Amino acid sequence: MNRRVDSPDTDADRAIHACITATPPQPFVVRAGAGSGKTTSLIKALDWVMSEHGAGMRAKKQKVACITYTELAANEIRADVNAAPLVHVSTIHSFYWAIAKTFQADIKVWLMNDIRRRISELEEEFKNYGSRVWQTTRDRNKADQERHALTLGTLDGVKTFNYGVGSDYAKGILGHEDILQLADFLLQNRPLFRKVVALNYPFVFIDESQDTFPGVVKSFKEVEAQMRGKFCLGFFGDPMQSIFMRGGGEIPREDHWGAITKPENFRCAKQILDVANAVRAQGDGMQQVRGLHERVDGELKLVHGSARMFVLPNTLNRTETLARVRAWCAAADGDEGWTTPDLAVKILVIVHRMAAKRLGFGGIYSALNDKTSDAMKQGMQDGTGWPVRPFLSFALPIIAAMTVGNEFAAMNLLREFSPRLTPAALTGRRAAGVLRELHAAVLTLVAMLDNADTTVGDVAIHLRDSGLFEFDERYERLLGFVGDVAQEPEAADAAPTEGRASDSAMAKFFKCSAQELCPYERYVSEGSPYATQHGVKGAQFDRVIVVMDEEESDYRTYNYERVFASAEARAADHARTQGGDENTWSRTLRLLYVCCTRARRGLVLTFFVSDPAATVENVVASNILPRRAILTEDMLAVLPPTAITA
Repeated sequence: MNRRVDSPDTDADRAIHACITATPPQPFVVRAGAGSGKTTSLIKALDWVMSEHGAGMRAKKQKVACITYTELAANEIRADVNAAPLVHVSTIHSFYWAIAKTFQADIKVWLMNDIRRRISELEEEFKNYGSRVWQTTRDRNKADQERHALTLGTLDGVKTFNYGVGSDYAKGILGHEDILQLADFLLQNRPLFRKVVALNYPFVFIDESQDTFPGVVKSFKEVEAQMRGKFCLGFFGDPMQSIFMRGGGEIPREDHWGAITKPENFRCAKQILDVANAVRAQGDGMQQVRGLHERVDGELKLVHGSARMFVLPNTLNRTETLARVRAWCAAADGDEGWTTPDLAVKILVIVHRMAAKRLGFGGIYSALNDKTSDAMKQGMQDGTGWPVRPFLSFALPIIAAMTVGNEFAAMNLLREFSPRLTPAALTGRRAAGVLRELHAAVLTLVAMLDNADTTVGDVAIHLRDSGLFEFDERYERLLGFVGDVAQEPEAADAAPTEGRASDSAMAKFFKCSAQELCPYERYVSEGSPYATQHGVKGAQFDRVIVVMDEEESDYRTYNYERVFASAEARAADHARTQGGDENTWSRTLRLLYVCCTRARRGLVLTFFVSDPAATVENVVASNILPRRAILTEDMLAVLPPTAITA
């Protein structure tokens, strides 16, 4: 099997090697464009640390840490380094817990202070309530204060803290957000903690650095500043692919750090790379080189591919129009893959709403996306959010197992999640009787999803009351308040706090049809041709259709009409960005770059607008695509008789 570490070194790889082998090793920042083989460079860097410094690190029981954005990426890197014991690969949450978990006394002090902070904020909020704030809101605020105070009183009895999916402080369980805040606090305020981290992990490499939280970047810079010469920090990323609202984007580089650029693109065919470079020219200006090659008659040859845009009236039916676009591309490229009814084409939508409506989970999307926090939106979009995890990790898998008669898999899920099968719960009870009751509860659960009248809330209450699943403290609280919150209108003088927004979102979520859960699960597990333009970063597909639809846009965040506006408007937006103003234009430009660079052989941008004629001229003026690659509805009406390339 070919290993990435054995691939030829690029100039960037040689520069990274020089930083790692310097005396002392030099921190560095790698700017690697889409399709450049950034992960390959990261794996090579890990290999060089092991080969150049491995002996000394083994003697001191040290490791090189590699922090990735997702568990999927972590598994990929682990496989490529053959799970080397010198390499610790994990997500930031897991790494933070690995370095913080032995500091149990500090954890307790931090948590008690944090809970006191929350109580103070609730007290201040209550004090500022106006006369129009509903009584249920006031009651909920008081209940939250009492709950936090009760939790504070139980912490003295907690001997050990652990890391879980959701927080349950009385049981000593910290959630994802807790881990981030805890470790950042320790790294930024405890010199001894920073020293311990550096002595245990003298090399720390951070993947997808543009999406790394600013607090994490600040924390590791504090370690590097204190332990300079004994701690080497390496960032691997691309600011042009910074598309998540919580990401830090460009990494502020210190004077003594190395700056390394990796401009190659090994993924995209020439026509696609030309579009991507034209988009990037309006951003940071880095030009990528090479493009996708394939071996023909023993020789490596550049693949030309196809890239085009359809500028279409926004009055057209989207589903029917996309089918026509696919048929047109199949004829133009001589490629039946455009019309293959499987996943040969990936359709990228600006937000989940378009896919949600078409696939049947529009209610869930609206509940957890509209007027909610960024964390709740992101968690719904990628399936990692705490509101959806009980259904994705337990309820739907156990229903699927029972539906196909796989009771072994169902039993494994019950052992993992049911509180009724814990040793303490089984004390004094016959296991056979408990299993019969749980089996009946599972059959009821299966029947509930067959009933169109069943809501998500009905399922959650059944899971709790039957003992099939144990919800964390946050879920238990919401199940108790959900009825009141659902009936409560927005108060004009009530500040839209994150807590109130979360309560309202969960009330709406619990009212959704439970039958929306299955199509939602298929979507987040990539069992659909649709994906969001955010959700595919890092992925690649032979054929990509990007839906640029003004009806789907959040104009405050992303708006393709700003990217393809008049020359004057674009110039003004660009000038504001140069002045340090992060705006809709710059965010959408980066998103367009990410979308274009997902495609290997065929790229289609479908732009639904109110004035196609004016938009065509703006697109031409943008220089992102040539006029011959810009098609309109009248051209779409007639299938091309021969292959046409952009």
